[in-house]
Amino acid sequence: MGTPTFVILIVCFATLAVADDFRTTKGKEYKNATVSRVEPDGIVIKFKGGIVKILFTELPKDVQLRFGYDTDKIEAEQEKRIEEQRAAEEKRIDQEKAAERERAEREKNAEADLKRGGEKFKAAEQRAKQAYQNAPKGTLSGQVFVSGLGESVKLGAVQVQLFARDAIDTLVMGAKNYADVKIQQLSGPVAEGKAALEQAEARLNAARDASVFNYREYIAAQDARDAVEKALPPAEKTLNFVYSGAFYFSLLHSPIQTAETDADGRFAIEVPKQGSFVIAAKAELYLLGVTGHCYWLQPVSLDGKQQFTQNLSNNNLTSTTGSSSLIHT
Repeated sequence: MGTPTFVILIVCFATLAVADDFRTTKGKEYKNATVSRVEPDGIVIKFKGGIVKILFTELPKDVQLRFGYDTDKIEAEQEKRIEEQRAAEEKRIDQEKAAERERAEREKNAEADLKRGGEKFKAAEQRAKQAYQNAPKGTLSGQVFVSGLGESVKLGAVQVQLFARDAIDTLVMGAKNYADVKIQQLSGPVAEGKAALEQAEARLNAARDASVFNYREYIAAQDARDAVEKALPPAEKTLNFVYSGAFYFSLLHSPIQTAETDADGRFAIEVPKQGSFVIAAKAELYLLGVTGHCYWLQPVSLDGKQQFTQNLSNNNLTSTTGSSSLIHT
């Protein structure tokens, strides 16, 4: 089996080694030349004048074919590749359009659900208000405070609002669905925007710190950074908003009853003895030069009792993982 292979190699070598005359389409002649190797786009020959590479496009058709360069076949393959690339691009564009239509449809449906949830919330709150008037009531009392850095801050002048539990559940369901859609829609673009901003900042820093300062490159890098920075805030602001308790609290209206905390953060509010309810409160806290926002949405029920205590603290903030809060932000 080894001999035929050896013979084939000798024949191939001989084919390349035989001297020949080559004439290009431009009239250039190479006499008594031998082909040292064949490359995808041409042949390398040795002749009296030295070594030179001749492109297949500069050789006659019969010579091209002799060395396996078929322009018709190559053009057909190129056309096929172009067509495949065109088809792939069209498919990609169609998929992007379909995905965009799907995103728009999901957002439209989420907005409709949020609107319906808001309407059901108002109707449920109206019924709860009417029932509240004649219902036997007890007192729900408590204190609003947050602890941190070894001290407890009592929050005065905080509005503690009472809502019907079924009304809140309906509203939260629609709001959470809408928030999930917006988060899915904006997370990718915001992440890409932040990455682009980091790259733009790196380019600007490189231009600023270059050993040879290039004013045009510095201005171009600064303009690029400013453009990315300008485009990012609206999407990032919306994303942060739907992640936060502020989004849910912007939907709360017309509470059944409201109480305000005193200077020690204490409150008392009348609540029907029977039924499930929710108390909602929000506060702004300024500590060590930083402004923080606190949100509570806490389920409550007197269960027939005259008195019940429910504090609002770090333990049941909407931002506290695993807490009894009806939302987690």
